[in-house]
Amino acid sequence: MLNAIRCSKKHVLTCIFLFCIHVFANAQTSKIDDLLAQLRPNDPDTVQIKVLRKLSAAYTSVDPIKKFYYANQYLQLAEKNNIDSNIANAYIDMGISYAVRSNLDSGLYYFKLGNEKARACNYLNGVGRSLVNIGFINDRQDKKQASVKNYEESLKIFKKLNNRRGINQCIMNLGSLYFDLGEYKTADIYFRQVYESVKETPNDQAGLANAIFSLGNSARKLGNQKLALSYYQNSLTIREKLGDLNGVALSNWGMGLALNNLQDHNRALKHLKIALENNRKTKNVYQEAIVLMSISDSYVHLKNYKKAEESAKLGLEKANEANSKGLVVQALEYLVKVEKAQNKFAEALQYQTEHIAINDSLNNTKIKKEVILDDLHRVHTDNKDLEKRNKKISATNNEYVVTISIISILLIVVAVLLVLYYKRNSEKKSANVLLQKQKQEIAEVNEELGALNEELTTQMEIVSSQNIELEKLNKVKNKFFSIVSHDLRGPIHSLKALFGMYRSGILSEEELGDLLERLEDTVYTTASFLDNLLEWSKSQLEGMVVNPTDVQLDQVIAHNIKLMESPIKLKSISVENQVADSFTVFADTNMVHVVIRNLLSNAIKFCAKGDKVIFDAKLENDKIICTIKDTGPGISELDKENLFNLTHMPGTGTSGEKGHHIGLILCRDMILQNNGSLEVDSKLGEGTTFYITLPAKAK
Repeated sequence: MLNAIRCSKKHVLTCIFLFCIHVFANAQTSKIDDLLAQLRPNDPDTVQIKVLRKLSAAYTSVDPIKKFYYANQYLQLAEKNNIDSNIANAYIDMGISYAVRSNLDSGLYYFKLGNEKARACNYLNGVGRSLVNIGFINDRQDKKQASVKNYEESLKIFKKLNNRRGINQCIMNLGSLYFDLGEYKTADIYFRQVYESVKETPNDQAGLANAIFSLGNSARKLGNQKLALSYYQNSLTIREKLGDLNGVALSNWGMGLALNNLQDHNRALKHLKIALENNRKTKNVYQEAIVLMSISDSYVHLKNYKKAEESAKLGLEKANEANSKGLVVQALEYLVKVEKAQNKFAEALQYQTEHIAINDSLNNTKIKKEVILDDLHRVHTDNKDLEKRNKKISATNNEYVVTISIISILLIVVAVLLVLYYKRNSEKKSANVLLQKQKQEIAEVNEELGALNEELTTQMEIVSSQNIELEKLNKVKNKFFSIVSHDLRGPIHSLKALFGMYRSGILSEEELGDLLERLEDTVYTTASFLDNLLEWSKSQLEGMVVNPTDVQLDQVIAHNIKLMESPIKLKSISVENQVADSFTVFADTNMVHVVIRNLLSNAIKFCAKGDKVIFDAKLENDKIICTIKDTGPGISELDKENLFNLTHMPGTGTSGEKGHHIGLILCRDMILQNNGSLEVDSKLGEGTTFYITLPAKAK
């Protein structure tokens, strides 16, 4: 059999790469129409970028040129809005557009741009994607060692991100490299590892079909043709359901190769012709040339040399069209064999001459492959040599043990003789040794005492710092209980006195109504204080439990404005919610409500009649910054420095309301727990603005 297998090796990784980036043609055609309908020029840039990314992905297997067009479109929008992660993704998609069309140099150029951009903005998923694709280019250009490094580096990144699909892709590509190098058992281990992983994700039918197809390839190379046929049939069933024309062609091609190995050439031809038909539909010239060579091989075994020659010549034509010298060499080998079988020695000689000429031009590529294979062989041989050397060393060590034992016995005998000879001096020497030992023990005790002294000093320093910290906490505790006792006792005594006066007849109902209206705000403030106090106490005793979800910011603000409607109307304050409904943060819903409610309550408290409170928000570097701006009296520099310090006494509101720092401390702690920040900007007489920064909704 000719070296079609050699050609099929290289094709394995090509198929896997195309599989990993393709979304199947039939399914994608319907998606494209839906996506085009969603693309509206008046939508925000971020919305358009999402749609354009999906369009670029959808056109991968339908029209790579359009894929490049839409990738370039969302690249421009991403650059306009400084969204570095999308800039990196756009470069990678543009590179894939070229790689699908076998324009490897251009593909590599864009993959490197994507890699540089992703590294610059620490976008790990983009770094992993670009490295996988750079590894594919290096493998296609016979730079196996560089390719392995790319895959291993991307694998580390995907494991860090727990990106299962990315991990599976890297392992599959590493297995394919071993497959190309003829290490089929190792390749099979990698393919099986991917298969076991994909089985745990039932929704990834495409990945399952690809893993099964790869297991068919390794089984075929390991000589188990029937098992290979079973794998190919299972992958074909899944791909037919998905409508994957390229995958259907690959599975049928694999079945044709296995059947040729089983000498069932008529059945092999049926599957190979299906593969050829699908390759022509998808205009995959490279794979079409490979399938034509496999068909020619079937006809040679059936001794139908005319059709074998036609298929081989057409395969040569497609190989030239694909601009692949490697495929041209394979096609010429088939033609030489076919012509010899027909006793057309002149034609065979002509094809052989062309084959030699082209093959000579590929010497550099072959040398690179041989160097890699020799290096792998050298490592394998070195390991075997080390095993042999270890065995020899072990045997030598056994001999040494015997020799040392004999010498040891002799030394013992000599030692006994020396002991007898120096019997008179032994006591003196023993005494000297004992004294030396005692001196050494004393030195060791001194060292231990020194170490204990250092440890005690360290512990004293720790205790001292803990005492200082406890004093601070005690001051905060005293301040805390002072606030609690004063701010809870005051309103309760006021209510008690009010009802006593009313019962005794001192107050009329009209006077009682006026006082109750004034007392209403006091009760409201006390209730708000109690809410914050309970939340703060809970966070100190139990620790905050954060359950982040997607929270629509404008709805939270609107809800809390409605809750504060009574004090807002009472003070005649204008409150505006200018936050767009598209702003969604990823945070704990209850905590966001507590923060918004506290900051709005503070703004109302310190604003006078006719003042304004304005809510607004903006998106910046995957963060949403929400501002609460009021036109109140502002905050002094001293108060601003101690705004989040419980030991500092705040001022009073415009209607005499008490201020409590517990609310602001609680707000800051909650925002920090949600990976955000809380900042304030204020000047006396110019109002106050609070800035809440929270992570935006994940894309």
